[in-house]
Amino acid sequence: MKNSLTVFQRSLFDTYQNLGVILWATVLWWISVLPIITLGPATAGLFYVIKCKKTKVTVGPRDYWTGVKKYFSIGMRLTLLHLFVVVPGLSYFFLLLRTESFFSYFIAMILLYFILMWHLFMLYMMPILVEQEVTKISILFKRSFRLVTENYFFTVNIVLYMFFVTLISSILAIMLIVWAGWMAMTAYNSLLYLLNKYEPNEYRFDEEVNWRGTVRPWK
Repeated sequence: MKNSLTVFQRSLFDTYQNLGVILWATVLWWISVLPIITLGPATAGLFYVIKCKKTKVTVGPRDYWTGVKKYFSIGMRLTLLHLFVVVPGLSYFFLLLRTESFFSYFIAMILLYFILMWHLFMLYMMPILVEQEVTKISILFKRSFRLVTENYFFTVNIVLYMFFVTLISSILAIMLIVWAGWMAMTAYNSLLYLLNKYEPNEYRFDEEVNWRGTVRPWK
């Protein structure tokens, strides 16, 4: 619980510190996902902007489109895979609920659990793709599977924090202009935290957050 809260607080701080970048990147993301099928490449572009911001001083909209183009193929495949898992899964879930039998309810709950687990895996797939340049879905899945199963409660807590922010954003619509960027920052920092745990010499995660003197975030 403490570790996930640390990551969430760090993500909130990073989002505020880079609010200008998060703002235009999220706007570009909203525009890019209008066809829905482009969700994967658009999200990859968002993560690419965050990675660039962590490694160099200035980033611009060109970096976003560079990320979209760079990961377009694998992003599209991840989108199709996600739709292939979620759409039939949810359809069958609601179909089972209509049968009104204990066995059907039991199977429906198991199915719902696997759908939720799939979303936990997806939390790490995209940041792994961008951070480690892994373009094979099988490897993405294996690495995500390991991170989720070995850090299950941490991952669940992170997802709950993200769900809470999403809920607030749906009520306070103005937050939607930074929502996607904030969520991507949280997922990216979650990955960096775990990678630092496994490979501290190669990956760095700064847990310290100092809000004192933080007034103007538009860098």
